[in-house]
Amino acid sequence: MSLMNFILVFLKDETGAFSFSQVTAITHDLIKDEMTEGVFLSSEFLRKLRDMQELEEGGNQVLLPLMTKDDTGTTGGHYKRSDALSLQEYDGISASLHQWVYLYESVVIYKPDIAKNSGRLGVLKLIDKKIRQAELAMAQRLTKALFTGTAANDQTVGLDSVIASSGSYGSIASTDLSTWVSNVDDNGGTNRALTQAIVDASYDNAFEPGVGGPDIGVMTKGVFSKFRGLLTGVQRTTRDSTLNGLGHKGQNLIYNGIDYLVDNAGMPANTLFHLDSKHFKLHVHRDHNMRRQSISDLETADALLERIFLYYVSAASERKFHSRVNDITSA
Repeated sequence: MSLMNFILVFLKDETGAFSFSQVTAITHDLIKDEMTEGVFLSSEFLRKLRDMQELEEGGNQVLLPLMTKDDTGTTGGHYKRSDALSLQEYDGISASLHQWVYLYESVVIYKPDIAKNSGRLGVLKLIDKKIRQAELAMAQRLTKALFTGTAANDQTVGLDSVIASSGSYGSIASTDLSTWVSNVDDNGGTNRALTQAIVDASYDNAFEPGVGGPDIGVMTKGVFSKFRGLLTGVQRTTRDSTLNGLGHKGQNLIYNGIDYLVDNAGMPANTLFHLDSKHFKLHVHRDHNMRRQSISDLETADALLERIFLYYVSAASERKFHSRVNDITSA
């Protein structure tokens, strides 16, 4: 039972008004116990990122080591017993750099609205709606940034820029590192029917056995309808166990052993992303991981203000284990 439901049951027969200090305490507790994680339960995509997130201690930026594999440039090799071995060091490891971004959401509850709601249950329902509204708004802002965010808009650099066949990312140019690209299948801007062969090729081109490869597919509902249709007759299952209570039943298929998800909040239209969650993660500042701020009396309004802050960056430590299919005809 959620904290809100517990309070409603406990107070269902109570009468009288809450003091403002009680309203403040209840609002704070609901944000602490429900909104801080509820943001990430609004979609299966956010939930998976939250499960795989890495907490960071701080620093001016997040540095992610990456390793290139090239035996032509190393100092190893076969040798005879009497050969002199090279002492030259081979450094095949560099790092991508990613800037922190900052996200906040506010919950404002006006004292006149508290006064107008009759009884304790009325006030509790008002608080619950305000928090739920803020929770959904924050989830939507975060999701949009994860998919299509840009540094120019003070957002994390989204997957739309990460999964690309050229260009710089994380302060590394693809012209300087040939493997610093993703496989992109497009059709010159003309939509075409999605086929099983296209899906399989996109997956295969991003997969390297024992090293990395996609474990998540993401698309809009329109593309998902086409995807589900082309798999008719092909063995598939709906993984209900990962969707309990999320309201996404029937919108998550397993194919090629990976989850294919629906996300309409920020996912580009007519597109399928293949992602490797081990090489694309949410990095969260330990001290600002859904941190709360409470102001019980605003100077400019007769209201209570609660804010929640997230310092984070989404970052890919490799680009080659992600792929995309563009120009898909959707429903």
